[in-house]
Amino acid sequence: MTGSSFQLILREGITGGFASPTVKKVIEIKGDSNSGATLLHANLKPESKNDYVTQTGAVSTEQITTLLSAIKDQLQNLPTEEPVGSEDIYGLDTSILFFADGFQWGNGGPEGCTGGESTRQATPEQKQIFASLVELINNFGTQHATIAA
Repeated sequence: MTGSSFQLILREGITGGFASPTVKKVIEIKGDSNSGATLLHANLKPESKNDYVTQTGAVSTEQITTLLSAIKDQLQNLPTEEPVGSEDIYGLDTSILFFADGFQWGNGGPEGCTGGESTRQATPEQKQIFASLVELINNFGTQHATIAA
């Protein structure tokens, strides 16, 4: 990943239907392999539909390189829904968007899932891999973010 930029976004709250989904959590990590990354971790406040507790942080190149490599290696083998945004094929109400080194992967579509049916489905093993990636990103976000002043 020499000199390349990257972006990793986890969104919890992607399933909707008639009404748009309510995003409950966002973890966004972006940067480049020379200068490390910035991190944004936002959690929806209880009883709110659009007010978030926001935390930020910074991570070094060393801290982020291993995480990005592990995520990319796993995502390359996971399906996404077809058509885009039709169905939450992993069943976790969570999307991962990943862009690095010319590789792009994303589930859930930019506006979440509409409640349609996907022509592609994830196997139980693929669902387990996806769940472990969600846990990994959540843990990384929690570990490296602090409440903004």
